[in-house]
Amino acid sequence: MLIKQEELATVSAVAGSFGYIAPEYAQTSRVNEKTDVYSFGVVLLELTTGKAANYGDTGLAEWALRHMQEGKTIVDALDEEIKEPCYVDEMSNVFLLGVFCTRRDPSARPHMKEVLQNLLGRNHPLVYGMKNIGSEYDSTPSLKNSKRERQSESDSTLASDNRPLCFTHRNHHYSLLTLKNKECYF
Repeated sequence: MLIKQEELATVSAVAGSFGYIAPEYAQTSRVNEKTDVYSFGVVLLELTTGKAANYGDTGLAEWALRHMQEGKTIVDALDEEIKEPCYVDEMSNVFLLGVFCTRRDPSARPHMKEVLQNLLGRNHPLVYGMKNIGSEYDSTPSLKNSKRERQSESDSTLASDNRPLCFTHRNHHYSLLTLKNKECYF
């Protein structure tokens, strides 16, 4: 149901398979852009892990989230059949993007435009922080007049609303755009 923001859309029924449908749809029966983002995120997870959307008892999105919460590396989740050393960074980025797209809170999911920009490798902001994913993740909120805020205009590690483009996992700082260790101005 991808539509322009200014246009209205009416949907009388939504069909879908277990694993692809956003959790909030089961509760509200309402669809919007964030419902599509969730489904697209599941596809990204399928592509990078080689697992089906209905993987496990709770689905692939929940499995990927648990994988991250348990402190396992992203590389361990990637499909061994297609994982090549020269593509691990790109595959890891797409896996992580899939995790962000399948966040439980629809408002925490990126917009499809942000997803596209990230997939194209452009330095457009994409982050919704990992703070609600689990204790292994820390995304420090913006502090007024902080070093991070002062550098936000020229530093691609910040989103337009000063959310960090980085996260910490297993004591390593990662940029969502490059997945390289880097200083994130915490």
